[in-house]
Amino acid sequence: MNIKNFAVSIFRIAQHFVHRFIISKSTPITYQISIIFSLVFFATICITCSSEDRMFKEDSLERDRLSGIRVDGFVQRPDFILQDTKGNSFDFQQETSGKVTLLYFGYTNCPDICPVHFSNIAAALDQSPYEVRNGVEVIFVSVDPKRDSPQKIREWLDFFDTGFVGLTGTDSDLEIAQNAAGTPAAFVSEVYENGYSIAHAAWIFLYTQDDSLYLKYPTGTRQSEWAHDLKALVLQN
Repeated sequence: MNIKNFAVSIFRIAQHFVHRFIISKSTPITYQISIIFSLVFFATICITCSSEDRMFKEDSLERDRLSGIRVDGFVQRPDFILQDTKGNSFDFQQETSGKVTLLYFGYTNCPDICPVHFSNIAAALDQSPYEVRNGVEVIFVSVDPKRDSPQKIREWLDFFDTGFVGLTGTDSDLEIAQNAAGTPAAFVSEVYENGYSIAHAAWIFLYTQDDSLYLKYPTGTRQSEWAHDLKALVLQN
């Protein structure tokens, strides 16, 4: 029962007893009491309804101000299995179900996009309330299994936040995971003397508690935007 219905129910119950009291003691004073009682309760209900409507509008406004790109339609949280940095099997859908989850495909040798994304997310979570930090799962999937060993992924993530989850797998496993998430498979884009660079999707996918893809975040999303959006999505559920 919402606040408005509760107030109306209480009013009707109280009105019933006052009405019975007036019938049993019919005097001018009791009629005045009845009128005052009705006016006070009417005003209370109006204030309650106004407050409820305002809270609803504020919640809606917070969601309308989200910085991510809205995803049309219902896109379910993807189903794939990779290995975490401890070598254990990690079922993405099962392990993250019911939580606000950020999913990103990148690699530790990325010179710019990957570290900037994770630095901003880590800083945003660090300044957020405990319930927000505890309500967000951050998943990094390395698309460079040749160079990104589990140990290297763990060390890279720990630089930002020890709670971030790192995943890896075979080339085939990673392709399946990227397809499941609806993102193009990463590939070697440039080879040079001491290594190579990888072309990969720069989006961070955000899944909400109902296990649907709700928003996508591009390169350049600021720390303040992350802090605002994650707080709104976790606390407003």
